[in-house]
Amino acid sequence: MTARPADRSTVWLRRALVAVGVLAAAYGIVGVLTDPSVSLPNYFRYTLTVLFGHDLLVLPLAIVIGAVLTRWLPGWARPVVQGALFVTVVLTVVALPLVLGHGRRGDDPSALPRDYHRGFLLCLAVIWLVTAVLLGLRAIRRGPSDPITRENP
Repeated sequence: MTARPADRSTVWLRRALVAVGVLAAAYGIVGVLTDPSVSLPNYFRYTLTVLFGHDLLVLPLAIVIGAVLTRWLPGWARPVVQGALFVTVVLTVVALPLVLGHGRRGDDPSALPRDYHRGFLLCLAVIWLVTAVLLGLRAIRRGPSDPITRENP
């Protein structure tokens, strides 16, 4: 099977998006290199941490989870579980600094005043409870998968 060639508008749009991305990256690099208040070793360390963290931890984990889902979940359950996993990952990325307590100071009790561990776990419980309910409803609506075992009324 051969891929059909992209039309001119698609090619133009891709080139424009690449150009905008390159310009944005160049602007950021020039800003980091010319700002006297920036500590270059810190930025370099952060960049390496993000790149290696993604390539050595996040990407392999996503591949393994995808392979497990494809192998062990039935097709009708995959979209619901994938959606719940996506929401879980987004929630974790947003909540992790709060859960870990970054920014909390002993002399300022109003900084991070809530119980973020409990809130995070409560949100996860709600996400996966809704997922379980949706899977149950899908299973009930789907009925028996083998038509031979169905009872005739």
